[in-house]
Amino acid sequence: MVTVSSLCVGKELLIGKTVNTNAYWIGGRLLAAGIMLDRILTVTDSLPEISSGLKELLSRKPDFIIVVGGLGPTPDDMTLRGVAMALGRKVRADEAALELIRKHYANRGLADIEMTPARRKMAMLPDESTPVVNEIGTAPAVRIERSGTVIFCLPGVPREMKIIYRHSVDPEIRKKVGPLYPSRATMHLEGVFESTLTPAIAQAMRDYPSAYIKSHPRGLKGGTSRVELDAVVTYPSKKRSEEERGEIVAFFTEKVKEAGGTIVRKTLSP
Repeated sequence: MVTVSSLCVGKELLIGKTVNTNAYWIGGRLLAAGIMLDRILTVTDSLPEISSGLKELLSRKPDFIIVVGGLGPTPDDMTLRGVAMALGRKVRADEAALELIRKHYANRGLADIEMTPARRKMAMLPDESTPVVNEIGTAPAVRIERSGTVIFCLPGVPREMKIIYRHSVDPEIRKKVGPLYPSRATMHLEGVFESTLTPAIAQAMRDYPSAYIKSHPRGLKGGTSRVELDAVVTYPSKKRSEEERGEIVAFFTEKVKEAGGTIVRKTLSP
């Protein structure tokens, strides 16, 4: 199984200023590829914290680490220096990255803009790394390899991160994963408590150990309990994924009925 971890950098994520929508989005993209994020670690804008966070993730030897945030021109954007510290590498001006920055400005009619130290800072990359095109932002993304782990450093601006991920990260991960077909069922239940379903959920997890099965209580509406139940099945065979999903849906349909509840809505998706 391909493993992916994420290191999210930014004090704003830790003080209640910004919701970490980037990690949420990446998790959804990985699920669509047939795998799940195995760990998300969030650290503040500090060289020791970035370095120790990356070392912690590297110690687990994942196939990929996706680092998000801290690539810009300001003093608190220190992700690449922290990554270099963790890897024991120097940070140097990268001519290819500098050229990407120049092209970005030229494409916006600013070919003569001064390359100030702040702008050049975004081209300071760890040794043995490769800049990755950022089609809509200034700071290039970065790809690094270390002992079998591929590290992608992406900007924290969600729109930039998503475009780079789709064009550069997603294809490499999917190639490593190979053909997998996730099949998902979301069942919206009424008239049954989550605690009532617990034995059935435990049985389903035993009977279908490869499936992800999770319940989410949604409170009471008009005195009636509501529960959302998710099931995700992933196999190299689309047919097998859909067949097992069907078995799980049928199982819970029976159990919910026995418990006196109803499935008011059911959504099936690939």
